[in-house]
Amino acid sequence: MASPFTVELTMSEAPGDAQARAASALEEPARLVGLRLTKRGAGELHYKPRVQFPFLIMLWHNLKGERMTVKFEPGESAGTRVTLKGAVARSKHPLAIDPEHWTESLGGATTAVG
Repeated sequence: MASPFTVELTMSEAPGDAQARAASALEEPARLVGLRLTKRGAGELHYKPRVQFPFLIMLWHNLKGERMTVKFEPGESAGTRVTLKGAVARSKHPLAIDPEHWTESLGGATTAVG
């Protein structure tokens, strides 16, 4: 079973601009926890296990429930509240719950970690 995580950040940009910047900025941090961007939605980015060989390994990661959703919502005063929520392999969990892992690429500030 995958280990769940939640990290909340704030970014100074408006939600649309923050999402556009995060789509490319999160490429490397997501890869390091075993995920890749698979879908862009209104105010959301969806990540699933990266493609790898043999494909049975990728299938195993999918069946274990490894994935992540990044939501972009207007902040309380200004900017954007970013919520990263998902589940990753136990070996990647310490990296996924580390707020600095995500803020280095996004340039945001950590507001809460769960």
